[in-house]
Amino acid sequence: MVVTRRDGAIKGRARRPDTARVSRTPLSEAARAACLDQVMRALWRSSLFGIPASSLLALIFGSSVPASRRIALVVFVSIADIVTMVCTTLYLRRRRRGEEVKSYAVGLICTVLVASAWGSPAVFALPSAQNVDLRAVYMLFVCGISATYVVGTAARRLYFYVSQIPLLVPVAIVFTTSADRVTQLLGFAVPIYFIVMASQHHEVHGVVVSELQLREHNDEANARLLDANAQLTRRAMHDELTGLANRAAFVDTLQRAVSEAREQGTIVGVLYFDIDRLKVVNDSLGHGAGDMLLIQVAQRVQRLLRSTDVLARLGGDEFTMLLDKLHSNAEAAVIAQRVSQSFVDPFMISGRPINVSASIGVATNRDTTDDAESLLSFADAAQYRAKQTGRNHIEVFDVKLRTAIESRLDDEHSLREAIAGGRIVAWYQPEVDLRTGLFVGAEALARWDHPERGILDAGKFVPLAEETGLVLELDDAIVRSAVTTRAELAAAGLDNNFRIWCNVSASRLTRGKPAEQLARLFERTGCDPNQIGLEITETGVLPDMAAAEREIAAVRALGVKVALDDFGTGHSSLTLLRSLTIDRVKIDRTFISDFTRDSRDAAIVQRVIALAQDLGLDVVAEGVETPEQARLLVELGCPRAQGYLWAKALPVDDLRAVLDAQLRDVVVSAPDPITNP
Repeated sequence: MVVTRRDGAIKGRARRPDTARVSRTPLSEAARAACLDQVMRALWRSSLFGIPASSLLALIFGSSVPASRRIALVVFVSIADIVTMVCTTLYLRRRRRGEEVKSYAVGLICTVLVASAWGSPAVFALPSAQNVDLRAVYMLFVCGISATYVVGTAARRLYFYVSQIPLLVPVAIVFTTSADRVTQLLGFAVPIYFIVMASQHHEVHGVVVSELQLREHNDEANARLLDANAQLTRRAMHDELTGLANRAAFVDTLQRAVSEAREQGTIVGVLYFDIDRLKVVNDSLGHGAGDMLLIQVAQRVQRLLRSTDVLARLGGDEFTMLLDKLHSNAEAAVIAQRVSQSFVDPFMISGRPINVSASIGVATNRDTTDDAESLLSFADAAQYRAKQTGRNHIEVFDVKLRTAIESRLDDEHSLREAIAGGRIVAWYQPEVDLRTGLFVGAEALARWDHPERGILDAGKFVPLAEETGLVLELDDAIVRSAVTTRAELAAAGLDNNFRIWCNVSASRLTRGKPAEQLARLFERTGCDPNQIGLEITETGVLPDMAAAEREIAAVRALGVKVALDDFGTGHSSLTLLRSLTIDRVKIDRTFISDFTRDSRDAAIVQRVIALAQDLGLDVVAEGVETPEQARLLVELGCPRAQGYLWAKALPVDDLRAVLDAQLRDVVVSAPDPITNP
């Protein structure tokens, strides 16, 4: 790509190159045009001085040359210069208008005309002159005119030769054939002068052409850079897949719209929607099909846009619409309904009809805020609630939802402060040996010592920690508390077989490297690794089985036991037993709650116990609340259990008290596990 100014000259600056190298490089059409432009401008400038210079020469000739010949000289030069000025002016005007002029023979004709006018005195004015000094003066004028053409026609060799031949040949012929010795010497000097000027013109021509070529190359490079910058700018502001605006561009446009709405008193709305069941399309047909679906969604929704609206893709399957200059909040809801209706007809993906829907959230600045990011987040919150209510639904942001969001933000801030301030502590639910009735272990459960709401159990804040990315810090706090507590209990003389179990989230297991954390804790506290166990869930293992296997192996290498929690509630329990190396399974409370009355639950519990024993795994039942459940577990061969029948989760001081009492009251014969735990 060649970039030129409107007058045709190539822009740019470059260092002087090697002329020999440039001469071997063919000129492009743009460079040729630039060369011609340069010559035509030089001809236009030189034509301004032709009439004054010829008049001065005629004045110098004086009476030594007849008046008619002097007048003829001035007229001839004047006509040639006027014609040259007119022709070059017309050419340059066309170039300034951006017209392309590939050939301009008039320029050559004008050059020949002017050169002939200046060479004519040697033929019709000077042969009869008696004063040799006049020939010398004329020779100076000729050399001056010739030199100007050396520079002025540097960009075009042809122009140089058509200017020098009509100018110098008549002088050389007339002077060398003169009877005067001095005039002859001047005539013989003309060829020498021409050779020197030709050599100089060749050098200057090489420099000028190479300069133009390098400018052209630089402009091509600059054009490529500008094009690359334009592409980068577009990528920075547009989504590559759909061509829609991206988040940065959308927020910037939204902020401007909100500012204008504030000044003009108008309404700005935001629609935030995502595609329901896109994951099903990706999993069944591949991500290529999912991308095609996103493109078709963008194209279909774009047809609904008004001239003032903007559609953007934030990423994944999330889209937003800026609804500018609304008349009412109800208008935003109407547009949202149109968007929802646009999903009724199936999308054709690789010849297959695909039916999907959209969950849409709506928010306007009239009911929310004048801040673009906040308005976008409120629409996102409304969309999230729409998805929670069953998908394919429209939810409008309102005061209740705003109160819920603000409360959630406050809870998140409080949870962060609680984790940092050590107010998240571990409480311990004992685990009972059903044969002896003794507490032989405990599960560490998270509790929040809230300054206003009291002690909160894990169900009140663990989901919030998972949503806000605080679950790793939460896990760390509970594991540190459990390991520290177990080290203190060991120092107080507690039996080494008493093991504290800690729940590990999916994030900690697959990304948090629990083995490294435990190794540091064991080294710092002096806790025996055999006194600590980790409980993992099927949902925590399945997202990344390979990472889970590595971390479980690393943890067990330390001496820590691993249990599969909530066994039987997932889809791949038996597969996990085959794939993972674990030490125990925990029967989920959903099978224990009714298994004394439901024979099917009882059969499942019996099979799980038998399976665990066949595999050499320990087994424990959770959620035991009645003596009947405990007796039936003993009959089925389950060795251990935990539940409200014996104790709820206890703070560490209460756990120590219970364990101290147990140490004091232990008897040789095993007590009744139901009546005397």
